[in-house]
Amino acid sequence: MAWADDEDLAYTSPGVPKRNVQWYLLEDADDRVKWFTGILLVVSIGMLVAGSVMLGIGISKNNSVPVPDNSAVGYTMFLTVQTRALPYSAVVNDYSGSVTNLTDQMRQAISSPSSASSFQLAIQPNVPITILGISNAGQWADVMYALSYADSNKPLLKDVQKQVASSSAFAAVTATDQTPKTLDEMTCASVSDVTFTTVTGPTGAPTTSPVTVSSVSSGTPGTVTVSTGSVPTVTGPTVTSNPVTVTTTKNAPVTGSTLTPPIPPVTKPTEPARTTTTAFVKTPYSKDVIIVLDDSKAMLNAKNFNLVKSWIDNTLLPLWFIDRRDVQIAFATYADTEFNTLLDFDEADENEVSSVISAQVYSGKFNSSITYGIRAAGDIHGLRPVNQTVIFISASEDLTDIELATQYAYILNTLPKQLITITLNSVTDGKQLGLLSTNQNHFFGVSDFNLTSDIAQQLTQYMFGTLTPSTSAPTTTGVPDSSCKSDVTILMDNNNDVGSIDEFQNQVRTISKLIKTWPISPDLMEGEAVVFATSQGGQIIENSFAYQSASAFANEVMAFDDFYFASSAPSLTASLQYLSQHLDNRRTGRAQAILVFTYSSDNSDVQNAVLFANQIGGNLIVVAIGNADQTVLKQLSGNVIYAKNMTTDIIDQVNGLLCNPATRAPIVTVTTNLPTSAPTSTPQPTTSEVSTPAPTPAITTQMPDNCPDCSPKTANILLLMEAYGTKLASQTKLLDTDLIANWNHFERTSVMGFDTDTKFLDPINFGDLQNKDEFTTIVNSISDLAQKPTIVSAFNLAMNNAKPLAQFGKMNSIIFTSGATADEVSSSTASSSILRRNGKVIIVGMKLADTNGLDTLCDVLLKWDDLTDTATISTQINQALNS
Repeated sequence: MAWADDEDLAYTSPGVPKRNVQWYLLEDADDRVKWFTGILLVVSIGMLVAGSVMLGIGISKNNSVPVPDNSAVGYTMFLTVQTRALPYSAVVNDYSGSVTNLTDQMRQAISSPSSASSFQLAIQPNVPITILGISNAGQWADVMYALSYADSNKPLLKDVQKQVASSSAFAAVTATDQTPKTLDEMTCASVSDVTFTTVTGPTGAPTTSPVTVSSVSSGTPGTVTVSTGSVPTVTGPTVTSNPVTVTTTKNAPVTGSTLTPPIPPVTKPTEPARTTTTAFVKTPYSKDVIIVLDDSKAMLNAKNFNLVKSWIDNTLLPLWFIDRRDVQIAFATYADTEFNTLLDFDEADENEVSSVISAQVYSGKFNSSITYGIRAAGDIHGLRPVNQTVIFISASEDLTDIELATQYAYILNTLPKQLITITLNSVTDGKQLGLLSTNQNHFFGVSDFNLTSDIAQQLTQYMFGTLTPSTSAPTTTGVPDSSCKSDVTILMDNNNDVGSIDEFQNQVRTISKLIKTWPISPDLMEGEAVVFATSQGGQIIENSFAYQSASAFANEVMAFDDFYFASSAPSLTASLQYLSQHLDNRRTGRAQAILVFTYSSDNSDVQNAVLFANQIGGNLIVVAIGNADQTVLKQLSGNVIYAKNMTTDIIDQVNGLLCNPATRAPIVTVTTNLPTSAPTSTPQPTTSEVSTPAPTPAITTQMPDNCPDCSPKTANILLLMEAYGTKLASQTKLLDTDLIANWNHFERTSVMGFDTDTKFLDPINFGDLQNKDEFTTIVNSISDLAQKPTIVSAFNLAMNNAKPLAQFGKMNSIIFTSGATADEVSSSTASSSILRRNGKVIIVGMKLADTNGLDTLCDVLLKWDDLTDTATISTQINQALNS
């Protein structure tokens, strides 16, 4: 409802009486209470005001009092030193260990008192020492350190420099506390492609956590961490990351970031990562070679560029042995605004290098700049402690440019470095650019971009004429005399006389280096290589007498560096016999040189080999290595080269003999009478008068008899039965009855049935039989093979299948035969020689019409004319076994 204007709003409803409403504080209270309450209110307000005023005054005064500064301020100084106690080679071989040693050396240098300085360094025992980088400085290493102090306890920079310079561990000390503005001011190449480990603290323990440094003013720990960004990742020889920076903040604890590990460089999938875990062994041909090729407009066209590439690939590189131990190569192209490093000493062999160089495409977009190319080449460094040669190939010889490049060339043309220049379009025969070369005489020049093989050979002689002081200079390898137009056959030794797989691989490596010195080509000189193991047979390496280059020949030889047989007995006779049977691939109208490598020189083996040496013909050169006796080997050839160890020292000697055959020494003969025990045996002929004194036999100690009750006496016994015709039954009866009547220890016997080279019975080998019953069962199981047998098959079975037991010592072989032709005797000579070195060979001739030289294949030849008389022949065989 609505109210009228004059109505009383206090009125609520009809029926409620109207009343007068008034509100009072403390209504109906006593006056004294009212006064007290009022006074309390006033006082409270006054105290509130006073408190606010005092609070403001207190805050103001408190803010006006200075707060003492207990924080530490960071300070870093950079030292660049050259080591004198740790060679660079040690860094290459053990990077992490070298970092620890270098850190300890610096800590000792800054902590030890020095007579060179009268100051007292404020050294804390846990001052962080960080190695920022290590570079090659020839024999020694350049090392960059960062030393981090609190600003309050830092020593003077010059005092630290003097202190470190007085240490015997360092030289050439420079110091700064300024962060370089550009990376070029502190470039340092790493020694490894693996991630750096930063070593700090007094114990040299790896750490990436902040290091605590006590504040001098209050003793309150403050955190000091050097902000170094990322350790540079190496791409080629130079560092490509941001420079090191140090951040400090006044009136506050020093803060920053810890050392950030770098991302390892990407490794090509086809190449093994370069590592420094294996100790590097220097050879006389260990060298880092940098080839820098002009890619500018001065080359004129792609044809000229490709012509030079072809010369490098096909003429220059084949003269070097490229591997991890010898020559390693960096390859780059340049112009006035570009320098492209395409190889950085990371190749495994010549094929890898050649494939990279041949794939490079000519640019020709920019002008030439010799200065830029020479300067950039100086920034390429290998990881090995070896000398370096820069081959700088330019199509320009601008004199002004050459003068500007002189200051940079000086770095490359003094030991242990070498600079060889080649001018491609020269009107001065390369002399102008040659002013930059080592001694100003290591230069070449052509006027038509056509480089020759003579230049390649002379350049190679320049390269290997000077070595580091620690390595004796090798004799310059001369080009072999090719006046006789001789082709060469190489016969390698891969039997157990070599001693180990490592030595065999050393032999293969040295032979490959020898081949690299030969002018291999269809027009001049060709070659072949042969490997022969008595247990495996022989193999002629592919492409014999058909190589297009020395590199191709050497690479084929290197492919056989695992062709070593530790269980194969050596035999010059067997090796030369194999070669004598494979002469069909020789080139007509060419003189022949045969190069034989051997680690053994058994007198009978050498004498037996003479027959096959005569069949082979040509100029036989024997390289006697290790324990081989050159006096004995001179019976085989008048050209014998002796080397205690297989090294490149033999190269010049071999090359000097290729066209100079020599007469062999007379055969050394000794009067002997081999015993025969019955009238039916064939007496051995007494040899002729001694023409040359025989070598004095070595004094040997009699070995104990492992089988004193053995009958026949202790030895393995191999029986080779002729499995053919009616004579097989006679052999079976002999072996069933009289021959073995007194035998024991049948585990040392082996029975084989032979017929032809392709047809024979499965052999029963040593250890397969345990008693007489088993022996006779096997003998009676041998069946007739129905083909005319050959004694060659018997010797081949013995060589390839017999495995005598070691506890019974040597192996005596008994061969039953109906006879042999002169060719069969000749073909069996090598095998016979090997068997006779390891035991006695007894041949039992069944109804022989003619011996036909069988007596030359054995120690005892017994004639069994009456095949029904088993008792007599049994006595003769057993006497031969017991003699």
